[in-house]
Amino acid sequence: MPNSSGVNGHQNGTRPADVWLQEILQQYAHRNLSLKQRLQYLQEKEGYKISMTTLKKLNRQFQIPTVNKPPPLPVATTSVTKAVSADIAAQNGPSTIQQNLRLEHNIFIPRDTVQSIMRDNFPHGAETRFPGKRIPRPRGLLHLGDGVFQEVHDDGHEKMNWKALRMGSASIGIYGLRDHSSGKILFEIVVPNARCSSTVRHIYLDFVEKYGMICQQLTVDGGSETGEMYACHTALREKYAADLERPAFVALPSTLNIVIEGSWGHWLKFKGKTIRSAIELGKEQGYFQPGSDLHLNLFNWIWPKIVQLGVNEFVHYWNNHKTRTQQAANIPSGVAPNVIFDFLS
Repeated sequence: MPNSSGVNGHQNGTRPADVWLQEILQQYAHRNLSLKQRLQYLQEKEGYKISMTTLKKLNRQFQIPTVNKPPPLPVATTSVTKAVSADIAAQNGPSTIQQNLRLEHNIFIPRDTVQSIMRDNFPHGAETRFPGKRIPRPRGLLHLGDGVFQEVHDDGHEKMNWKALRMGSASIGIYGLRDHSSGKILFEIVVPNARCSSTVRHIYLDFVEKYGMICQQLTVDGGSETGEMYACHTALREKYAADLERPAFVALPSTLNIVIEGSWGHWLKFKGKTIRSAIELGKEQGYFQPGSDLHLNLFNWIWPKIVQLGVNEFVHYWNNHKTRTQQAANIPSGVAPNVIFDFLS
């Protein structure tokens, strides 16, 4: 007998409106989620359970972009060469260029195509990035915590402060907070001075306001700039989570606070070195005079905004990129930090 009701005997939930569903599927493609992950998100986050076949049909219906349907080779070549040329420090390989094009420009190109274009147009790039050119460092293993917000690592980045730039009092700092269990960068902001205690306190309270919660433990370096943040966090812990046995605040040497410390190297590789090179170019070519108040005011008006845009792009890239698979690690690997965060929280 034909099924005239159209009901298949399974409860699939309520299908979102087409406009909303198209936007959701666009976001999943933008984040480079696998088809299985998209099905999981639809079921657990949107209450809509469908099969793989239905998902593929919806992707075709809404023309969701995919690397299986890249732009014509001349267009792809132009996009890749522009992205590589913008990387003045020449630190980014094919995977990073591919993900940056997808995240920032909504251009989907297979990694092999990106690699081929880079090899043809920038033949010395791979040799420059070859790992053997750098001194290898011993790697440790991180241990999985109890979940997101169980431990958050904090640190400031000072590779563009006044000591590093040597451009008079011109200075740019960055302060960041990163979740231990998921590896997600939770908050990262450009500030005039990342070693100012009141500034770090303000950043911490902005972080709490953004997420509407506090973490169990803050892990920091042993610098004096964390004093006021320590007072705020311990006061909030005593008021709202006094029964927790985990310490509210732990100070470590910077070499041991590796969750946040390690992210700065990726920032420098992604865009940090390129931005610093562009800043220093103004000094080297005489466009910026350290003794001029006008030049200093223009610097403070223009460059922090540019750096913040770069930081935002890096955070977006990092939280949506697939991490390297580590068989020996007991934390999730081979999956984007955003995915881990979403399903551990």
